[in-house]
Amino acid sequence: MMKVGLTGGMGSGKTTVAKIFEAFRIPVFYADEESKKILASNPNVKAKLVEKFGEKLFANGRLNRSYLANEIFKNKEALAFVNSVLHPAVAEAFLAWSKKQTAPYVLEEAAILFETGGYKKFDSTILVVAEKELRVKRVKARGGLKETEVLARMENQWSDEKKLPLADFVIYNDEKEMLTRQVLEIHENLISRADTKN
Repeated sequence: MMKVGLTGGMGSGKTTVAKIFEAFRIPVFYADEESKKILASNPNVKAKLVEKFGEKLFANGRLNRSYLANEIFKNKEALAFVNSVLHPAVAEAFLAWSKKQTAPYVLEEAAILFETGGYKKFDSTILVVAEKELRVKRVKARGGLKETEVLARMENQWSDEKKLPLADFVIYNDEKEMLTRQVLEIHENLISRADTKN
């Protein structure tokens, strides 16, 4: 079975794109959601993070998300540490999940696929891109973050220009080109590749 990575910067609309693939009956593994589950339930991951960030990371037994976000978005070393602990656990979960699927290919939706080198484990990669101003507007519309916070988090992700040469497919979510048509073209291409591979 082919494994395809789907990525894009904050506010690019990669989750919206993932939902369209799901409408075409393609199973999608949401890496960020899986990370949250692992943070809540994996004792080894929790122990390593508590050792690094202290007991207040799990106040009342629950992850203090705002505390962790503050720690990692102002400190690249802390972010790299969290990624080094979480990503192997997420990769393991993805492999176990993908073995249970029966579709011609599966997708993993992940925010920092290229930054971590994780893209190398996929047969193909899809990058969702949009203008920075539009992405900032979308993230702010979700609520909870000021523009300065959004921009600070975006600084921890590669620019689209850096990601483009590594992507096999690009989806432009600029509100000008229809998303569904772009997804359908890629879906048909991947189906034919999967047929050739089998």
